[in-house]
Amino acid sequence: MTDLMGSTVHELLAQVLARYGSIDVFIARLHVLLDTPTVVRPAAVAPSAGGRHRLAEPAGTVPMTTAAPPRLRG
Repeated sequence: MTDLMGSTVHELLAQVLARYGSIDVFIARLHVLLDTPTVVRPAAVAPSAGGRHRLAEPAGTVPMTTAAPPRLRG
């Protein structure tokens, strides 16, 4: 039996046995890794829309992000 990567099941078995000594130890290690609790991190909070460090645009002007780019003269 050969998988997509080209290595055989026998090679995989040999590597597992070389590292862990037996299949039972390998399976127990997998269960320990899967049973450990997941660390839940707090969600990131988006900053408010305004603030004293926000660049304000004068009233009645077109926002800089939607204005046409300046034309080069020359």
